Amino acid sequence: MSSALVIGSTGATGIHVVGELLKCGLFEKVTSVARSEIDYQGPNKERLVQKIVDFEKIEEHRDAFKGHTHMFSCLGTTRKTAGSAENFYKIDHDYVINSSKIFKEENQGNKLHFILVSSGGANANSPFLYMKTKGKIEEDLKEMKFSRLSIFRPGSLLDRGHDSRFLENIGSFFAKGLNVVTFERAGIPVTMLAKALVRITQITSEVKPDDDGNIVEFLNNKEAYELAKRTDIPGFENDNAETAVVEEVVEEVVEEETKQ
Repeated sequence: MSSALVIGSTGATGIHVVGELLKCGLFEKVTSVARSEIDYQGPNKERLVQKIVDFEKIEEHRDAFKGHTHMFSCLGTTRKTAGSAENFYKIDHDYVINSSKIFKEENQGNKLHFILVSSGGANANSPFLYMKTKGKIEEDLKEMKFSRLSIFRPGSLLDRGHDSRFLENIGSFFAKGLNVVTFERAGIPVTMLAKALVRITQITSEVKPDDDGNIVEFLNNKEAYELAKRTDIPGFENDNAETAVVEEVVEEVVEEETKQ
């Protein structure tokens, strides 16, 4: 059975990734590597391992990375939160890449699947710090030659479910004259992104392997949205209740906007 490690597990997306990994029951162990613990009370709680680390001294925490087949990176910040461009790059890029190197080094000889939350518009040559940093992360991860590297490039990350703030966000899309197709391309709820991130571990990639047999695949916002809705994947056959609510909300908002 597979084992997964998540960095950025205390963030809006990461905490849902941990929940999805445990809920599906397909991973014998799920390790949260973060600066603080998360409060998880759902199914398969006994499989959750929490490692409190200092990313500035990540080399001292190598044991946390051993014995895993999958690694999810949901780690990220903003320049405002980081306080400077230098700190932003250190957190967004260096913490991710340094952790990724240890993951590969501590699991040599195994087929490793790395799943990254990047961003739409990521480009290592971008003049904008955020997009440039995300693009540099992608490039550096590709150089590591993981057996499979899945890079998600979502649009705006919407709120943590179908609460009032989430409905307001959806409403704002359509209030600006945008339709369902635009919505699916422009933004995605973090709950649905988490579903897509976990589901990709259970499907065969459509991307042809390179000469070394490794796969690098990119999924845009709409592709992530569609993957999150799939219930034909083993382990996720009955996991459509929340998705149905999101679809219902979108349809209701569209209907209201059409009447106006």
